[in-house]
Amino acid sequence: SVVARIVLYSSYTMCRVVAYLVVLIFVPLSYVHGQTPRLRTDNKCLKGSNHKEFASPEGAGYAACHQFQAKSCCTSNFTQQLARASVTNIDNFYWNRCGNLSKRCEEFMIGVECFYRCSPNAVHWEGQFPSSINRLPVCHQFCDDWYEACRSDSSCATNWVTDYNRTSDGTNHCSSTSQCLTWERRYGSGRMLCDTLWGSTFNYTTDANQCLKVNASDLVSFNTDAAQRILNSRASSAQTWLFHWLLALLTACFCLSSAHYHDY
Repeated sequence: SVVARIVLYSSYTMCRVVAYLVVLIFVPLSYVHGQTPRLRTDNKCLKGSNHKEFASPEGAGYAACHQFQAKSCCTSNFTQQLARASVTNIDNFYWNRCGNLSKRCEEFMIGVECFYRCSPNAVHWEGQFPSSINRLPVCHQFCDDWYEACRSDSSCATNWVTDYNRTSDGTNHCSSTSQCLTWERRYGSGRMLCDTLWGSTFNYTTDANQCLKVNASDLVSFNTDAAQRILNSRASSAQTWLFHWLLALLTACFCLSSAHYHDY
């Protein structure tokens, strides 16, 4: 029918236009970005008040997080909060709403805080909001060890980003409906802990070639290499996806073209 021919011809024409746009614009862009994935060299840190604008060396007053001292996104003043005999809070955020953490658990919390505030590699997983990280791939061994260290400690929140009531100065309080439960009851595993406690900040990752360390003596050099590998993998995956999408599009155009000319 005439209507069927019009629909067929319009679909064929639109398919050709989209295919040309993909070939002329997206394919070259994908090639350029895929061929040259690079770590940031401008030393920029995560945006927001929790970080310096640029990573730089810190002096003798740097009291904790020493693995980042040569190239740090946090100030010496901040690290002094982590060097106290017992760390119960960072600024106005308290860890001890259900009692002080065990020493081993506290050490892991300090390690996480050092990584978040001081690591120059965190910016590659910058989140939507200032000072936020989104799904940074953390090596599963750290998550599992963190869980084992804290499983007998207690908390009144599961997601520490959203579950606390916060006052105007940022102080956190247990909600009226919450109760203190052990971390074992709240999380049950290292995966659940890493994927939940700080919201979408971390992503429990089992591939040793596609994850970053949070608290280890060699984490700076390891994480720089790991971040480059992950960027390379991202670029390769994007190119592969685009190639398959383009192939499917061109196949559809070919079928429409065949049907169009057969109809005539």
